[in-house]
Amino acid sequence: MVLEIKSIKLIRNRRLIIDKFNLKIKKSQIFILVGKNGSGKSTIMDLVVGLIKPYEGNIKILNHNLDEIKHLLRDYVFYLPHENSLKDNLTVRENLEIWLDLLGFRISNQDLRLKLNFFDLEPYIDFPVGKLSHGQKKKVALTKLFFTESLLWLLDEPFNGIDKSSSKKLSLLIENFAKNGGAVLLSSHIDINLKKSKKIL
Repeated sequence: MVLEIKSIKLIRNRRLIIDKFNLKIKKSQIFILVGKNGSGKSTIMDLVVGLIKPYEGNIKILNHNLDEIKHLLRDYVFYLPHENSLKDNLTVRENLEIWLDLLGFRISNQDLRLKLNFFDLEPYIDFPVGKLSHGQKKKVALTKLFFTESLLWLLDEPFNGIDKSSSKKLSLLIENFAKNGGAVLLSSHIDINLKKSKKIL
């Protein structure tokens, strides 16, 4: 089992946010959390990566309790939050190189340009991120998918703000990852159709 969420309960300010939520994801599975903004989709993702702790319940990744492998979580899980976490004053290249450096990765200029070309971003490689559109910023963040070796992808609203062509490319990227043994949990406030995916409403 790649991810197991068992009887999660979350209370904030004496308000019940999540009650007895359960989910199991194996290799080559895609699960989509579908719901309105504010329905708790992002909260579930934050729970999985340990940003917040549940009131009750347990989370396991690769059959290990989350607390046991928290220091190794980056090796197992790639988390793309709703906010792009990019610095506007830095270029596309600089943003990605800083992120890659944190992971201990080194890539050539040619490889970086090749990966950026997937979402038609190669011409903007030396543009400050602050000068890009919302959709382009999103695609810069999504380009990180090419550089992670994690078995589990957590994608919070990955289709939000990108054009139809890019959405098709992203769908293929996610489906191919799952086809090759990856596990995916993504959220969306709109109806997304991915091959062999399961929806949680």
